[in-house]
Amino acid sequence: MHSSIMHSSFLRLIRLSGLLLLTLPGINNAQTAEPVTNTDAPILQNTISADQNKAANVISELQQLLGSSDDSNREFLDPNKAFVLQLTVADPSRLQAAFKVAKGYYLYQNKIKFTSDTPAVQFSGPQFPKADEKNDPYFGKMLVYHLPFTVQLPLRRASPDATQLVVQAEYQGCAEDGICYPPIKKQLTLDLPALLIAPAQAAGLTDTPNAATVTPGASKPAIGVAKADQNSIPISLWGYLLAAFGVGILLTFTPCVLPLIPILSSIIAGQGVVVTRLRGGMLALSYVLGTAVTYALVGAVAGATGEQLQAYMQNIWVLGTIAILFVVMALSMFGLYTIQLPGWMQSRLVVTTSKIPGGTYGMVFVLGLLSALIVGACVSPALISLLSVAIVRGDPWFGAELMFVMALGMGVFLVILGLGAGTLLPKVGAWMDQIKYVFGVMMLAVAIYLLRVIPEVPVMLLWAALFIVVGVYLGATQALPDGVSGWRRLWKGLGTILLLWGALALVGQFTGSRDIMAPLPALSPSLSAGTPSVGPVNGAREVSLFHRVANVAELDRLITSAGQSGKYVFLDFYADWCTDCLRMDKNTFREARVKALMKKYFVMLQVDVTDPYSVDGRELKRRYGVFGPPAMLFFNPRGKEMRGQRLYGYRDADEFLTILNKVVNNGSLLQNS
Repeated sequence: MHSSIMHSSFLRLIRLSGLLLLTLPGINNAQTAEPVTNTDAPILQNTISADQNKAANVISELQQLLGSSDDSNREFLDPNKAFVLQLTVADPSRLQAAFKVAKGYYLYQNKIKFTSDTPAVQFSGPQFPKADEKNDPYFGKMLVYHLPFTVQLPLRRASPDATQLVVQAEYQGCAEDGICYPPIKKQLTLDLPALLIAPAQAAGLTDTPNAATVTPGASKPAIGVAKADQNSIPISLWGYLLAAFGVGILLTFTPCVLPLIPILSSIIAGQGVVVTRLRGGMLALSYVLGTAVTYALVGAVAGATGEQLQAYMQNIWVLGTIAILFVVMALSMFGLYTIQLPGWMQSRLVVTTSKIPGGTYGMVFVLGLLSALIVGACVSPALISLLSVAIVRGDPWFGAELMFVMALGMGVFLVILGLGAGTLLPKVGAWMDQIKYVFGVMMLAVAIYLLRVIPEVPVMLLWAALFIVVGVYLGATQALPDGVSGWRRLWKGLGTILLLWGALALVGQFTGSRDIMAPLPALSPSLSAGTPSVGPVNGAREVSLFHRVANVAELDRLITSAGQSGKYVFLDFYADWCTDCLRMDKNTFREARVKALMKKYFVMLQVDVTDPYSVDGRELKRRYGVFGPPAMLFFNPRGKEMRGQRLYGYRDADEFLTILNKVVNNGSLLQNS
């Protein structure tokens, strides 16, 4: 079904001369968290044979005081009750994953993943229904599901004899009122019906309206899901497409794309008669659509391989390798060397295309297909930057749409030329190289951004070097002579800002910061940067307030030691992927009044549950019935948890101070009783 939607979208694009109406049911946004095998997975009907751990999660009673109106005593559901997954076989080439989401909870779309451990049967890309948009202050706009929904999972079966499928299902969600659960992973084994047709024809089964339900009692496939979403594209998709279109327009002004202009001019001149504006424009549009189809195919391949590469994108060696590639491509944009096809291959393509007679729309379309190979090799750094987005998303349709729209952007001025407005096109000049330099700087910035998660990399030093060098290049240190243009003054101003920012980043390197949006964290306690901090930023908080707890034995020892000194214990469950944890870190815990009170009365302990595979972290969560962060526990000087004061979710400084005072007063009464 999805292929038919794409086909109709392409036809509509041609009819409306580039109007963008491509659909994508699901776009991921945000960060990827490693999954953890859930230890208390429910049995998913009799249609699934699940290999699950038998250890049960301990459910904590969070509300101890009857009639208490304090919302810190909320009771949260077990994750397997908050999020129920039912996986069924819809037909020989498609599965259905039905999620039930409890009221007051939601699932992240980009954390829902299905992978196959059966080599002969692979997923061809999930088809998500429309999701709700949630504006997250740290991770940006996220797509989430608050209500029950169904994900369509088309299959690619290499052999009709492959009748058993082992599926790894991963998903993660949060409660609206407090905690975020750790990522959940389940291994499921399903029996597939025999495939009665050749694998090459199997894709057509996903579009069959009367597909049989293999599993007894399973619901019929939601065939209309993809079609229903055609007119309700998530806003984030338009953002990606507009960005790709803008990149395409910028690429038009590079020396790599300008050779297309004489090629197109020769096509129009090959008519041998006076060409009307309409015919010239249609010829140009045919040529541009040819290049767009080539790029779309490349994007689809990148998206399809992303399904396998996605699991490795958080590996530091993979990230390091990608960062190095971005540096290599950036240097090519600066003109240090050229990345292109071998000369003999380019010559062969030129000879082949020169034999195609100009004028016929079909032939011009084919010429565009071939010309894209020549141009694509020249602008490969920018293309790879866009393709990396498709790889991370792991969806071939998204990759195809992204590259298709980028090609349309590259072809805007070619269509203008075809319409006879060639005088409007800019002349060749040295300024066009400046566009390549901008791309080079952007690629270096992406490389540094990727390296930020590797603790050993001095990321702030790299940011400082980049900003200072670019600032000097823009003229920050040069005196402006009289009578210079306003543009020259603007570049000097931007350069000065980057130079100062680079200096702050240099200072931040030696004060433990890794967040370029907050290079001096000690001087900006209330700064809420859009990029979550990792590494030494959290480390600065640990040195001043928190001691990281490694295991249960160390926690018991520290609680006993705190009691001997007459202090309370504050135990914080934290994770790097937890939005509310980051907000507490940047806002609440760094507020001066909070720090003073906590240092005076509390021993500050913290459990880092960022790694869901950590045995010690899971043991500590089980001990106290904590499903996920942020969870904040208080212990009185006698070593007993004050369970009525347990907190989940974000608290601002004023609210947290009220709770701290309440804890201390209640603890004093208990001690004196």
